[in-house]
Amino acid sequence: MEQLEYRKLIKVLEQVASARQGALYPVLAESLAVHLGWIGAFVAENPAYLTPGNEGEERYLTTFRPDFVEEYAERWRSRDPFASRDGVARLTRHGVATLGQLCRRATGPERDFADIFLRRNGIHDMLKIVVRSQSTGDVSTVGVPFYGTRRVIQPGDQLMASTLGPLLGPYMNHENSINKSTRTYGHKADTSR
Repeated sequence: MEQLEYRKLIKVLEQVASARQGALYPVLAESLAVHLGWIGAFVAENPAYLTPGNEGEERYLTTFRPDFVEEYAERWRSRDPFASRDGVARLTRHGVATLGQLCRRATGPERDFADIFLRRNGIHDMLKIVVRSQSTGDVSTVGVPFYGTRRVIQPGDQLMASTLGPLLGPYMNHENSINKSTRTYGHKADTSR
């Protein structure tokens, strides 16, 4: 990474480190938008596909429209390429994956997730980053949609994501991420997949 990228990364981490208790998500989302141009980032806490055997509740911390999140949870979550065998393997091994990478070997329903659900909502690609809390071991993912003028994930975005994931670990715990202004959506984990 170039020196400018390191500076951007440090600014994100400084803002996250200074977040008040319960305000991590809004600070993280804003700093990713301001410093990296990643607008609309969201967090999925306790994603069932990365925490096998966990009967906990998935929570989505997002600024997306409620109907988008509800449709995802009710209709599309089981078709999400990030939750596929290939997606889980890539996220587990590399800590980062893109929708474009996963759609190359996706099944029909997984392609429908991208071609019908995401594209209908203006999302052309998505970057997903695994973050493991160092204090609790809890797993979260940070998702970054690419839409509008930023439709394509650049190699620098992937490099930044793979560097950022482990560095966010000390700050991520589920108690620190939520405040009353954050939209949270719960969904009982389905571990049958």
